[in-house]
Amino acid sequence: MAFSSTIDNRPHNIGDLVLLSGTFNADSVTTGAIDLSSHLSTILSAQVNGDTLGDVTGGGVDGAYGLITAATTLTIDCVSGNTGKWTVIGKR
Repeated sequence: MAFSSTIDNRPHNIGDLVLLSGTFNADSVTTGAIDLSSHLSTILSAQVNGDTLGDVTGGGVDGAYGLITAATTLTIDCVSGNTGKWTVIGKR
């Protein structure tokens, strides 16, 4: 398999800000990109929460991390087989 993700189809709008959320599954890979360009012009903040037991030691060993690698791309860096949730706040 490969990296897969979902985007909740119910974004929350607050003025010119949009809050998006979804899930990810890093089956047999350690990174994956989520393109949010159809929803946002720029990402302001991102949060990733891994929900597998491999995340318990953290500290750069085996957690899940969100990186804003382009204006509208969230890249998740994690341990292979990790699953979890992500949240992004950005401008429309």
